[in-house]
Amino acid sequence: MTLERASERSLGGTALLSFSLTGIVLFLSLLAFIGVDRAYGASAEPICSTPAVIFCDDFENEILPGVWQDGYDPARHTITSDLTNVYKGGKALQATYPAGSDGGWLARWFMPGYDHTYARLYVKVETGWQCGTNCTKVFAFYGNRIDNQWSGSGQAGTRPNGTDWFYTALVTLNWYRQPDPGELIFYSYFPEMTQAPDGMYWGNFFFQTDPREAVQPGRWYCLELELQANTPGAHDGFQRMWIDGAFKGEVLNMRWRDTTDVRINALQLTFSGAVAVTKRLWIDNVVVSTQKIGCMTDTPPTEPTGLVVR
Repeated sequence: MTLERASERSLGGTALLSFSLTGIVLFLSLLAFIGVDRAYGASAEPICSTPAVIFCDDFENEILPGVWQDGYDPARHTITSDLTNVYKGGKALQATYPAGSDGGWLARWFMPGYDHTYARLYVKVETGWQCGTNCTKVFAFYGNRIDNQWSGSGQAGTRPNGTDWFYTALVTLNWYRQPDPGELIFYSYFPEMTQAPDGMYWGNFFFQTDPREAVQPGRWYCLELELQANTPGAHDGFQRMWIDGAFKGEVLNMRWRDTTDVRINALQLTFSGAVAVTKRLWIDNVVVSTQKIGCMTDTPPTEPTGLVVR
């Protein structure tokens, strides 16, 4: 599921044909899988067992297809046990970007959705990263229709109309900071977005608060994205970002939608952006929640103040 293209793959079901010994094993396995729908990998991080948490994956169980319901590509998405590329525990997700291409995506839905969500993860970019035409997205929230989880797919270059979809991501941009991969920014699609010079509606940029900091390859970052959907008819939506627990920007007074039939209901690890030479990116300890998550530290979050969109 990406803005650039919609996947033709879908998650298949498992048919239990009999209650033979093999069938019982399969049935119990299916029940265990259903149990991860709310929180996966909860043993590694206590927050994952709290009621506000929607989804967790620490990658310790090495399961990608099914837990991540769309986009899995075994050539690009693997589990590493190289502890130099694991944030915590013994495993992490490794996304490989072949030279001249991107790293694909992994998507997880939580239908019908929510009006207010947070996502937090740890990310590390390989040293020597060279951006191609663009740098890379990292992760995104989709607001899809509650009756169509694909309503935001394949929509790159178009403007949401308020009743179909919305989207925001944390991405890297190298236009104003060097070295690659640049700095983290918001990249957003919403009904009042600005048209690009080519006549298309590409995601609008919103920057960190000063001092804006470049991403340093070879080190882990704790990133958190907060998204509040607006009340239909009002401009009371917003988005916020934290980097390593420090508040680094917000965009207020946003109109994301005109109906509650569109809600926040998907998280995407989104590795779009071709690279000049083959490189890797690592993700660990993903959490989605309806409450502030924070990094794996006792440091309290910084209170937000910042950007306003009118």
